[in-house]
Amino acid sequence: MKSILLALAVFLLSPVVAAAFGYSLSRTLVPYITLAAGVFMALVFWYIFDGHSGEATGQSGRNQLLQEVSALNHHAMVSLTDRDARLFHVNDKLLEVSGFTAEDLLGQSTSVLYAEEDKHQFAGIRAGLDRGIPWTGETRMRCKSGKTIWTQATILPRLDSEGHLIGTVSIRTDVTTAKINAQQNDLFTTLHKLWDEVYMLDPETLAFSYMNEAALARVGWEAGEVKTKTLWDDCKDLDEAKFRARIEPLLTGEVDQITYADDIDGVPYNNRIQLITTYSGEKQLVAVLRDASEQAEVERVKAELLATISHELRTPMTSIKGAMGLLLSNAAGELPEKARSMLSIAYRNSDRLVMIINDILDIEKIAAGQMVFEMNTMPLSLVIDESIAANEQFANRFDVTVEKQGVDEAAHASYDFGRTLQVLTNLLSNAAKFSPVGSKVIVRVEQVGQSYRISVQDFGAGIPEEAQGRIFERFTQVKQDKSHRGVQGTGLGLNISKVIMEQQSGGIGMVSQEGVGSTFFVEFPVAEVNDSLQDQPAEIAS
Repeated sequence: MKSILLALAVFLLSPVVAAAFGYSLSRTLVPYITLAAGVFMALVFWYIFDGHSGEATGQSGRNQLLQEVSALNHHAMVSLTDRDARLFHVNDKLLEVSGFTAEDLLGQSTSVLYAEEDKHQFAGIRAGLDRGIPWTGETRMRCKSGKTIWTQATILPRLDSEGHLIGTVSIRTDVTTAKINAQQNDLFTTLHKLWDEVYMLDPETLAFSYMNEAALARVGWEAGEVKTKTLWDDCKDLDEAKFRARIEPLLTGEVDQITYADDIDGVPYNNRIQLITTYSGEKQLVAVLRDASEQAEVERVKAELLATISHELRTPMTSIKGAMGLLLSNAAGELPEKARSMLSIAYRNSDRLVMIINDILDIEKIAAGQMVFEMNTMPLSLVIDESIAANEQFANRFDVTVEKQGVDEAAHASYDFGRTLQVLTNLLSNAAKFSPVGSKVIVRVEQVGQSYRISVQDFGAGIPEEAQGRIFERFTQVKQDKSHRGVQGTGLGLNISKVIMEQQSGGIGMVSQEGVGSTFFVEFPVAEVNDSLQDQPAEIAS
């Protein structure tokens, strides 16, 4: 019988052996391997346990059991446990694959072989074995080095004559290579036809392990050559120290991905690099390169069009708005009430058009790096007072009052007065628009660490949690309910404010809770003040 079982072992486990020596296995073979291993193990257990359910549980019984499973030593990983799930035998194959010594394992709970994240699986299997139920399936086995391997396992309870659990026999086969090959086949099939160039390489040696068709077409290599090449074969002028410094935050876990722009052979590329862990526990860098030449041309044409439209529109719109303002102030005489009502609507719409044009021009300046800042050290109370005064009439339209609290006149920072006024105006107008009728908006200044924080708090509906993560992105607008009576904006104001604050070495942020309200804040580094600066703010603000 043992010779028959050995023959079956060689036949049924041959795909696993082949995979271990580097032969590629398709995903269709994985179920075959699993079934084969299961059939083989079932036959083994039938042989071992047929007629032995009531055998002795002492040392003589253990010796007989060890003799019966010894035929498996060269073909599978075998472990035996007592009634308390403690290991009293592990064969050489298990020690060879796992890297443990017998001294490491004997007397330990069999859970020591389970990956940390699979401890719950051990508990579930054990519960079934306690009821006399065998278990067959895939488990991840922890090796001494810390890596994990995939195994196809069959675990059978050993019962005494009264049906009580006296121990278990576990037989495992390593199916890691088959799973890795199946995973890689799926991954490479997905990546191979992408338009973007995809590269996989070792983070230590920078040797390539994979390139998709787009990458192979650019470098002019055959697929079989990839694993003989390194990053220097593609980028001959590569500064290794600079590249390794760039990927260091990935390797240390500080960031999930790195993005940057680069020119390759005169072509602009947008590059993204990520670090992944394969099934076998190996680290791989995945670099995705996207040809940005078409995108750059589209951006150039769009920028030129927006600039032309904005400049051509702003001058006449400013004149139209000014003329309507004069008419509303009775510069040309008293207006009939109906005419005044219609003119007021037109004036408000022209105001919104001018705001849109100004936002577009600011975005253009930001993109071109032409936004100019005149930094001066002065009290933050200056720009706060000016912004409240400038937005008072706007807030009154919504029956909202702006209240200043805790503004320390001694709080100084270095900032551009006009640009900071633009930021606070945006925050105050947003707060007024989203506040309930008759409520108030509170402006505060407080020191947080080495920064002064100006916060603008409203008591409106708050921002939905799903929108908070992208609130400072371009064209982001919070969905408004039907009862909202605010003025629709461009979705650019907060993004522009973010850039303005970053250019001033400051920051911007927010906290919000639906049904409670929102608080937007900006922060400036605390500035040292000397006597020569005391009179400067008044001149700047005038």
